Amino acid sequence: MKKKIELREEIRNVLGSEKFYRTFDIEKIDTENRTVELSFSSEDPYERWWGIEILSHENGAIDFSRLKNSAPLLAEHNRDVQIGVVEDAWVENAKGRSKVRFSKNSEKGKEYFADVEDGIRKNVSVGYEILEMVLTSEKDGMETYTVTKWLPFEISMVSIPADQTVGVGRSKEEKIKNQNEEGKSMTEEEKKALRLKEQKAAREAEKARVREIGAIGAKYNMSDLATKAIDDDKTVDQFRAEVLEKMDIAKPINSKSADVDMPEEEIKAYSFSRAIAAAITGDWSKAQIEKKASDAVAKKMGKDSRGFFIPPQVLKRDLTTTTNGGSSIIQTTNGGASFIDMLREELLLAKLGGTVLSGMVGNVSIPKQNGATTAYWITEGGTITKSDIGLTTLDLTPKTVSGKTAYSRQMLLQGNPDVESLVMRDLARTIALAIDKAAFSGSGASGEPLGLINTTGVNAIDCSTAAGGLDFAKVVDFETQVAIDNADAETMFYAAGASVTGILKTKAVEDGQTEKLLMNGEVNGYKHKRSNQVGANTMIFGDFSQIITALWGGLDILLDQYSEADSGSVVIRAFQSVDVGVRQTGAFSVSTNINQ
Repeated sequence: MKKKIELREEIRNVLGSEKFYRTFDIEKIDTENRTVELSFSSEDPYERWWGIEILSHENGAIDFSRLKNSAPLLAEHNRDVQIGVVEDAWVENAKGRSKVRFSKNSEKGKEYFADVEDGIRKNVSVGYEILEMVLTSEKDGMETYTVTKWLPFEISMVSIPADQTVGVGRSKEEKIKNQNEEGKSMTEEEKKALRLKEQKAAREAEKARVREIGAIGAKYNMSDLATKAIDDDKTVDQFRAEVLEKMDIAKPINSKSADVDMPEEEIKAYSFSRAIAAAITGDWSKAQIEKKASDAVAKKMGKDSRGFFIPPQVLKRDLTTTTNGGSSIIQTTNGGASFIDMLREELLLAKLGGTVLSGMVGNVSIPKQNGATTAYWITEGGTITKSDIGLTTLDLTPKTVSGKTAYSRQMLLQGNPDVESLVMRDLARTIALAIDKAAFSGSGASGEPLGLINTTGVNAIDCSTAAGGLDFAKVVDFETQVAIDNADAETMFYAAGASVTGILKTKAVEDGQTEKLLMNGEVNGYKHKRSNQVGANTMIFGDFSQIITALWGGLDILLDQYSEADSGSVVIRAFQSVDVGVRQTGAFSVSTNINQ
């Protein structure tokens, strides 16, 4: 035991974050149930760079807690590509055996199972963690260790196994690597050369850790933190987690960054009606505050307005349209609704809990995590499985959306505050409809944001007629996929258009029952919102706070006196810079083919 402890100290930086793999056979295929039985371990010896490893199959040696708890069936050990699930695991004749089931919903699951049936994919690999290991023999300088406690945590279909001599239709698992290229037993010199080679690989892995941590630190201007992480023997994924936390603290989104230098009294005195009158007549002599504010926004944004800019402070200002004698155009009392509030009121996304950020300047990068580390219980001197945390950003860039409304020239020139409020609300409603539509189904091309439905990584649910249509089982699948991605939140919604909402209201939970899928405004306990903005044949479920709507700068207003000149109307066009993005795609399940 003492020698085991000394060895752990010597190689702890390698074993402490190392996963181990062995490759075995597919033994039985059940086409109807899409299941496969296979062997994933045996007591055959395997040579590691630190000695010969034997996996014990005595009672209690294998910790089945992960495999028996719906462990993943992966493709090529890639935890982002799950193609099925482990249904059961046991020991039989000193072998670890398992039953796995391939997914029938994912394209990858279908593809891999078809290849298994056709005999194209023959190799299976198991990933495991060593929890306890004892030295059992030493001969000719080669130490043999028996792993008395170990934890298998995933099973994978692989194209290239660790050992080419095993796989479907082959009788052996892994042979101890004690033969040279000619098939003869290795000499002591050859074994020593092999150990030196593998030790060199371990040193290269350490160099790669140092390089990657240093590069991340330099990229995010955190070199001092990187140096400390290297000295503290932190893994790359641990350092990424630190950087993510620091970025969230050090770089908060500043919603006031687009505000211009404008005294409080001028913010209160600003009149949208007065700016409209000046734009119609071309005389800004009585709208100097408005002209000065528009010029300040143009300078801040680095571009000219199409007509005039309304500053962000004014768009966020609370107003009450009190007047003197009904003719005043200056608001004198705070307390009403601002344009941004009006916009939020009209946005379906906001009603669903979506995040709205106003006052952006320049391109915005919001840190996000696209992978998670995993916690494990380990014994003294035991190893821990390495799990990478993905650090990336949600990049938002301004895209222009335009809305228009028409009013009579005379009414606009009267400077009635009620007209001002009506115009702003109409523009807010028009812009909100465009933003909602883009957020749900935007193509990401021709200046349009990329919408949720077209974003890679969102869970896709097949509700076509061929797949049985929309029923209670599919509703559960919507929720299950979000839960599998660990993205469920306290507040989640269903959203669908009128036709799909109609199906929900008329479809029984079970045949013969009066209870419908949608009752009392809820689907299976979650609130439901109806909106044709979602799209035909489409239903979305998820945590809508993960959809971010960003608004840039001020509102650009253009007065068009010519297109409706025959009727004496003036067309007011508003241009708003906006973008939408999904911070966590796994927080959503979407079907776009309901009963098609």
